[in-house]
Amino acid sequence: MNAKEKTKKHFNETAAYYNDSGDGRFVAEMYGVMVREILKSETGKILDVGCGNGNLFTMLPNDKYELYGIDFSENMILEAKNNCMGKATFTVADVECMPFEDETFDIVVCNASFHHYIHPDASLKEMNRVLKDGGKLLIGDPYVPRLVRPMINVLAKFSDEGDYHFYGIGEMEKLFLKNGFEPVESYRTGHRTAFHMASK
Repeated sequence: MNAKEKTKKHFNETAAYYNDSGDGRFVAEMYGVMVREILKSETGKILDVGCGNGNLFTMLPNDKYELYGIDFSENMILEAKNNCMGKATFTVADVECMPFEDETFDIVVCNASFHHYIHPDASLKEMNRVLKDGGKLLIGDPYVPRLVRPMINVLAKFSDEGDYHFYGIGEMEKLFLKNGFEPVESYRTGHRTAFHMASK
């Protein structure tokens, strides 16, 4: 079973109690950063890639944005639909092949799921495709110190949760440039988290 299959299995199994899980508590640290950045835009069409149970969208105003979320965990999408109660459109889909037209979204968000993607270049190229010119890409992900990151990335391959690769700030900026984005800002948001913003 590869990392993608492990990821899907893990989140299908934990969807019902995600908020109380270690994953849920970790992701919660990033919501405030994402919401603050999104609210800088008065209106817009927003896509949450790896949306999980839709928690991020419950924190946004009902009348300012057109909200869409994808996740390839069927159970997470069910939870997202229940949590958001018609506030957003949710679809079961893979980041590497999203069911949207080119240049559809003003903002693409990817919160605590990028380290699961076994093909980061393909994933970023697809995010670039669906993002409008001048749009923003917001990524929140675990922060692992540089000295231990190589060892953690070896161990990640054996994770039952589908972890694949943890990136440093410099690595993320190189990935952005390689896949058609202009890095705007990257910084640590806490002991275990980092935020990255790029523009198209």
